[in-house]
Amino acid sequence: MKFRGKLIDVGCIQHFTRVISTIGRLAKSCTLRLNADKLYFITSEHMVNGGIGIWCELLQCNFFNEFNMEGVSKEDNEIYLELIPDNLTKCLRCSQNAKSIKIKLTKKATPCLTFEVELVCMKNNSFTGFMASK
Repeated sequence: MKFRGKLIDVGCIQHFTRVISTIGRLAKSCTLRLNADKLYFITSEHMVNGGIGIWCELLQCNFFNEFNMEGVSKEDNEIYLELIPDNLTKCLRCSQNAKSIKIKLTKKATPCLTFEVELVCMKNNSFTGFMASK
C-alpha cells in the first residue's frame, strides 16, 4: 500500500484543518478511508447508546495538488487507517501558514501518516511531524 498527497494552497490547508478539527471535537477516533478519488472520515462512536455517527466525504482534487495512492490490489484499491483526529489536528494547526504539506503513509513500528511541512519563512528546510495511526 502506498499513499502520498501534497497540499499547496493555503486556503485548502486551512479548510482541511477545519474539517479535521470539527471531526476531532465530535469523535475521539475515526477511520480514514482513502481511494483514488476521495477521502472518507467515518466515525460511529457509541451508536448503540444514542451517540453520533459521522460520514465525511472529501474529493481529493478539492484539497490536494498531488495525490497518489495504491491499495492492496487493483481490485481493492483502498486504504483504511484508524486514527485519532485530535493528533491529526495538532499536526495541521502548527502548519496553518505553511508553504506546503506533504502527507505520506509510512511504516515505522506500525503504519502511520508522516507529515512533511515546508514553512514559508524557512528556505531549503522543512519540518517533519509524525502521527501514528492506531
